[in-house]
Amino acid sequence: MSINTKKSPIALALATYIACTSVAVGEEQEQQKDKQALLDLEKIVVTGSTGRGVTKLESSVSITTLNEEQLAREMPLGTADLLEVIPGFWVEDSGGETNNNVAPRGLRGGEGFRYIGVEEDGLPVVYDGVWVDFYQLQDITIETMEAVRGGTSGLLTTNGPAALVNFITKKPDDIEEGAIKLSAADYGMYRVEGFYSSPISEHWKMLVGGFYRQSDGVRDTQFTADEGGQIRVNLVRDLDNGQLTLSAKHLDDHTTFFVPIPMQDQSDPKGIPGFEPKSDTMIGNGQRKLKYLKQDGSYLTRDLKDGQHTVHSTLGAHLELDLTDNLYLDAAARYSQFENDMYILLNFDNSTLVDAQSRLLADDAQGLVEQFASQGATSAMLRYVDNQQLIDNPSDLNGNGLVTTSYPLYSRYEADQFVSKLSLTYENDRHSLTAGWLYAFVDADDLPVDKWESFFLTDVTSNARLLDIVAVDDDKNVIGQLTDNGSTGYAPGWGQATAYGESSSHSLFVNEQYQATDNLRLDAGIRIEWLDLDSTASGTRFAVPVEGAFDENGQDIDNNLANNYTDMPSNDFYRKSLSETETAWTVGFNYKFNNRVSVFGRYADAFEMPRLLSHGQTIHAGEDASFNEAVNLTFSELGIRYASQIFGTSVTLFNTKFKDLTERNFTGADGTVSNQIIDTVTKGVEYEASWRPTSNITVEVAGVVQRPEMEGFTGNFASWEGKQVKRTPKVQLRVTPTYYFDNGNAYLTVHHIGDRFSDGQNQFELPAYTTFDAGINYTFTDNVNLHIKATNLTDEIGLTEGNPRAINDQQAGYEYYYARPILGRTLNASVTINF
Repeated sequence: MSINTKKSPIALALATYIACTSVAVGEEQEQQKDKQALLDLEKIVVTGSTGRGVTKLESSVSITTLNEEQLAREMPLGTADLLEVIPGFWVEDSGGETNNNVAPRGLRGGEGFRYIGVEEDGLPVVYDGVWVDFYQLQDITIETMEAVRGGTSGLLTTNGPAALVNFITKKPDDIEEGAIKLSAADYGMYRVEGFYSSPISEHWKMLVGGFYRQSDGVRDTQFTADEGGQIRVNLVRDLDNGQLTLSAKHLDDHTTFFVPIPMQDQSDPKGIPGFEPKSDTMIGNGQRKLKYLKQDGSYLTRDLKDGQHTVHSTLGAHLELDLTDNLYLDAAARYSQFENDMYILLNFDNSTLVDAQSRLLADDAQGLVEQFASQGATSAMLRYVDNQQLIDNPSDLNGNGLVTTSYPLYSRYEADQFVSKLSLTYENDRHSLTAGWLYAFVDADDLPVDKWESFFLTDVTSNARLLDIVAVDDDKNVIGQLTDNGSTGYAPGWGQATAYGESSSHSLFVNEQYQATDNLRLDAGIRIEWLDLDSTASGTRFAVPVEGAFDENGQDIDNNLANNYTDMPSNDFYRKSLSETETAWTVGFNYKFNNRVSVFGRYADAFEMPRLLSHGQTIHAGEDASFNEAVNLTFSELGIRYASQIFGTSVTLFNTKFKDLTERNFTGADGTVSNQIIDTVTKGVEYEASWRPTSNITVEVAGVVQRPEMEGFTGNFASWEGKQVKRTPKVQLRVTPTYYFDNGNAYLTVHHIGDRFSDGQNQFELPAYTTFDAGINYTFTDNVNLHIKATNLTDEIGLTEGNPRAINDQQAGYEYYYARPILGRTLNASVTINF
């Protein structure tokens, strides 16, 4: 797919404007106002606006909405997977159900959900965005999703300068109703979800719902990869002049993280012998229970089945109150408890994929033989840990002759959080003036500082097995070991830091929406945030001798070189405090030509505050460790919307600049990192369109064409100047035709992702790819619905990322390399019973 990104955004916008206004003139006298316009532009939105009754057509922000039916049709694997429907969002969702990446408007991939404020019922799920998709999971109790890109996102929430995604939950009604949904997938996933809603007294109504799911994993892990669920309760009391909502939620869930896998042929990615890239993973029972040596000589065992274990509980309240005919109050608060133990296995540099025979000739293996030569050692061999079998022909191992190293990572997050939002709005025929206060307090007993406890040697195959390197004599008797149960050592030198701390944020904001004329609406707002951070973190005691590892003469007692030293958290603690003040502001307009066409524009200057966890991440600098700097972003956009019963579209030209981003690159096998402070600049056009050529056919189109570039590189990375932002495509296109019949509908989704580069030098190209999904909804009765959906029908091997942990970001030129493909073909089915 070839698109001239320098010309096509403007040309597309102008062509759309001419087409829309021409059609609008011809339809000005159309008398079908009782029918719903396409793109749902008549929908009143609550996200990104402070005034009541503002529709999408009248809004001055770029906004995408999904209703309950659209949410159900997506059948998302996780929150990131769902957000693929939003134009301008680049989603890397190949990591499994959680811990994925979503990049708004030209930001590089690999940043988690940074710069996106994810809310539930108008309040932030996590103040600073730490692993938000662990805590915000989708189920049948979510009624609507509204997503604002740029615009007022930096004004009306914290740490959401680039986008605001709000998940709005179901509220109980005056009637008794409910639903049960049963789902299954061909990779061993079974799920039940439902809700029940009913009045419970004269004044109160209640809704309770949630889900439970168990899954073998979208890649074969040999154990239950995902297991858990959540329950939610909403209580509503209608008041004479408003409404009070009380809410509670509890989540307890385990998920597995899928990392890049071995591939070959960078120009046309393929699997290697012994490995199926569409469904395999190196994770398996062979590495499920790894042992980590402690200073006292004991071992700590971690279980990969525990994976990413999240426990999350919330209590909330929301009061909406009309104080007078023109003045209303909106007050909301939520208390949350977070607990997440993240245990995953990572790969590192592509050079760690090595020929097995060459590994035995490496300096450390040959040094092992020399060290035990006096005891009869003559050569080094590989040996399986599980059955102690020596490998005679390592060059034939698994048909590829490769071995590699796994890097386990553990981190823990435990915190209490309180967030609140209070606003007063005065409205009359012309004005809607809102003043408000946002507050967020976080008390973290554990901050997620990465702990690297060992390296482990494995073969390279599906569900890899641990290997030892041993020195043997001529009769193949083992004389000494370089590794301990696969571990090449428990003192990797990367860190065992711990950290805890508090953050307190206050924001005051004012937003005015002014109806200047019958057609022209102007708005402007400002938010000032005051943030206080206080963090305490420890360093690491590197290479501490293990008790009992040496005799009184300092000699190793068991001929095992890997179990003599370990890294331990230090008893030296460093404390750092920071007070930061930042200001966000925005101005916008919407001009509505008629009930079919409007144009809108906006400029926004926003920011992301320093993150509490960043001090602990740099703690090995000791007293010099500090928090990251605030990141500033600017957005300018100009858009047009048009909708009728036949055709609807929204097209937005945008220019986004992310200032003072930290570009983080590994520069050494010891984990050394070289940081550059850079900017990214992205110009592009986002588009959504819906066409109804007949009464039973619709075609929906969405996507982005953009030019994302990096600026500000110096020194060794000066050659990166002006290169395409890493892992970010210039082109995305999503087309969904749907055919409606008497008892349901059938649909096809075509999703095209343009080429990207995995490295800043733009040498390792991630090729463009296109996937096809298809599904059918069939209603047996008014109360029973069947939904079947197949994803990636053609089993496309598309890479979402290359190797983000490559040394010096050098990824090109390897025969074998690490990359993370999208998931292979899957089949999902669900039955929903309404009552």
